[in-house]
Amino acid sequence: MPVDGDDGFFPTGNELKPEVISSNRKYRVHVLVCAPSNSALDEIVLRVLRTGIHDENDHVYNPKIVRIGLKPHHSVRAVSMDYLVEQKLAGVDRLAGNVKQGSGGAYRERIRASILDEAAIVFSTLSFSGSSLFSRMNRVFDVVIIDEAAQAVEPATLVPLVHGCRQVFLVGDPVQLPATVISPTAGKFGYGTSLFKRFQEAGFPVQMLNVQYRMHPKISIFPSKEFYGGSLQDGDSVDRKCSWHEYCCFGPFCFFDIKGAETQPSGSGSWVNEQEVEFIVALYYKLATLYPELRSSSLVAIISPYRYQVKLLREYFRATFGEQSDQVVDINTVDGFQGREKEVVIFSCVRANEGKGIGFVSDFRRMNVGITRARSAVLVVGSASTLVQDDHWGNLVKSAKDDNCFFEVPKPFAAFFSDDKLEAMRVKKQREGKEREDWTADEEMARVENMAVDHGADDADDGMADDGMDVDGGYDE
Repeated sequence: MPVDGDDGFFPTGNELKPEVISSNRKYRVHVLVCAPSNSALDEIVLRVLRTGIHDENDHVYNPKIVRIGLKPHHSVRAVSMDYLVEQKLAGVDRLAGNVKQGSGGAYRERIRASILDEAAIVFSTLSFSGSSLFSRMNRVFDVVIIDEAAQAVEPATLVPLVHGCRQVFLVGDPVQLPATVISPTAGKFGYGTSLFKRFQEAGFPVQMLNVQYRMHPKISIFPSKEFYGGSLQDGDSVDRKCSWHEYCCFGPFCFFDIKGAETQPSGSGSWVNEQEVEFIVALYYKLATLYPELRSSSLVAIISPYRYQVKLLREYFRATFGEQSDQVVDINTVDGFQGREKEVVIFSCVRANEGKGIGFVSDFRRMNVGITRARSAVLVVGSASTLVQDDHWGNLVKSAKDDNCFFEVPKPFAAFFSDDKLEAMRVKKQREGKEREDWTADEEMARVENMAVDHGADDADDGMADDGMDVDGGYDE
């Protein structure tokens, strides 16, 4: 199993210093950033908008950026090409407006080309980077950065390179999910092999970025040992206590053992587990009741390997919380959630049987994606006796038991979260010279609000690649 996987990248071409943007440099490097899907791309744009770029002197700089392509998330609309074009058109005088109307689309195209040339960083999905708009540029890109490169098929990765560049960075994780290839014949002949993997196998140097800045240490410790040879290190900012950590059943890591039953909807090729859905509704209800700051799809996600389980979860949440349920929780497939993160993630495993196996849930890359999406709490819901048929899942169950975060949950599920039982699961205050709390509710609410990245009700693509290909595990089994 490869261990050099966490967001590794390798350079090609001429030497170029890594400081791609400088606030005082006369010549600013022209950068194209691409990703396979709209949601993965918008995640990057949001972070740049939120934190800016650090130059070589560690000064924060906010370069001109533009997000090109279809279906931009509303959070990045202010830097989307269509919005910027409309803003420029709104700023012209009446005479220029008449010229615009007389020239039709040609006037808009000149504005688009101007915005593209002026931007220091251009963001585009892989396939959209092949649009005719790029051919109107007056210069080439100095640097092309492709995120989630291990999840993109090789032909798609080559598209942004046709414009020419001095240097390419491929950023990806070969121990997470590769591209979804529907055709068995195409898969047989290597269509699903990424350019990242091809270069890696050819012996090109891979630089592992081994410091992670997302997960609480109690979340990261298992994937680090299981998938990365224990090489992951935790950044300084991740070891924090959240208000919901006052109960051991709300993280940072928990496994809830549900004695449910898997069923297969007729003709679907997919699987559902209604008992898991019922428990997850009860779990979320208690969590959101105790901590109202988590009533947001920008902070909480429920993910599952199976499309029909996702569909059933959405139906239950709509019936329980109304038509606006997609605004309080983001429900998606594991595959569709790669490259994204939330404060709290609930993972529904679905499979529950006696010796029949666990299907593609056994894919360690899908497992790795599922348990590494959360910042402060990952809550795994599944049948322990079924999952232990697989070595990796067996190790996860054992780890949960060893760390006293394994919970057997009988029916009725709501009784598991009764006041008496919750009190028994309250985490005792720790002593550091004197007994104290590490947080206050007000402080935690402010922190969570600042951390929010809204991929909620109108998520850009719900796991769809920008060319419409289903990347959410839709082939099922």
